[in-house]
Amino acid sequence: MPTTEQNMAVERYARGRETSLIDAYIANGPSELKRQLGVNESEWIAIFDYLVFEHAMLFKAIIQNAEFFVELYVKEGITHLREVFEVMDEKYDVVWKVVFDYLAICHEGLKFHLMEHRERYLAAFRERGGDFVRKVLGIWGAKYEEHWKMVLDFLLHATCDDIFTENTYDHGLRAFSQIMNQSRVHRPLNKFGLL
Repeated sequence: MPTTEQNMAVERYARGRETSLIDAYIANGPSELKRQLGVNESEWIAIFDYLVFEHAMLFKAIIQNAEFFVELYVKEGITHLREVFEVMDEKYDVVWKVVFDYLAICHEGLKFHLMEHRERYLAAFRERGGDFVRKVLGIWGAKYEEHWKMVLDFLLHATCDDIFTENTYDHGLRAFSQIMNQSRVHRPLNKFGLL
């Protein structure tokens, strides 16, 4: 869609109504807002981009429902949230970093997400390496070095706990078997049962 048509869509549907559109977006979601406005896909993208980039619509939606979105992030991960908000395109990366920082860092969602999906990240770390895990978690770059150290520390402790737990279980089974074998009473049997 040419820039002039995008500007006309913004002027016609959004300019001066930003607050009410953002409130409708937060209350009903993008599909319902698009339907209410009666716009086509290209007009919707122009309006959506205007509200996201000029009026911080995503961040406002996250702030108003922070507890819900932190929970969703912990359960599903940051990629799922991007899909929910329909901001998978790279042009939203900078805006999304602010949202990510709010959910994952300020509300400690990253820590809880790691705890919830510990096994998955351990397996990914073993199979594909640290760079892959770092990208999946969304914490690449110098800005997130301290958080990456926390993730590595968590994964190290989780691995050690798993090894310790397996060894303890194996040793416990062997010790129990030895104790039971030593304390077993051996009685002779005849063909009718015990003597």
